[in-house]
Amino acid sequence: MEKHGLNCQNHDRLVQLGTRYILLGKEQNSLKSHSHDKYQLDFDKSRGLISSSFKFDYKYDPYELEYLHWYDFYNDLENLSQSEFGNCCAINRIMSLFHYDTKDIKDANKKREIEEAKETLRKRYCICEEEEITDKQKESMKEFYKSIGIDL
Repeated sequence: MEKHGLNCQNHDRLVQLGTRYILLGKEQNSLKSHSHDKYQLDFDKSRGLISSSFKFDYKYDPYELEYLHWYDFYNDLENLSQSEFGNCCAINRIMSLFHYDTKDIKDANKKREIEEAKETLRKRYCICEEEEITDKQKESMKEFYKSIGIDL
């Protein structure tokens, strides 16, 4: 069946090609997979972190540019500064804390403080599984699918 020039039988292929485009031509399984990582940053919630990190490393704010190609943004985001000595951008300092393994910390108070800091930052900057999709978001998704000829 064809709607608005889109062959719905090829939906999976369209999604595969779209994903490949977004991933800069790389196959999804060739990238570090963080799809089940509970510390996935939410781009809306993390806007300030992204802005300050880009200013720190690249001396520009991606939100102030008139045009920034997705590939350029993605490459710059993937290559933000990292340092074991703390001289790195805000996003990577927070990501380092998220992935800090506390299992070997003997001091229970210190361990609790670190885990509480992780949870506070996760709620502030990350996609939280317990968040419900709003009616506005659902309607927006319906409109998008309808615009490409897919009825849900």
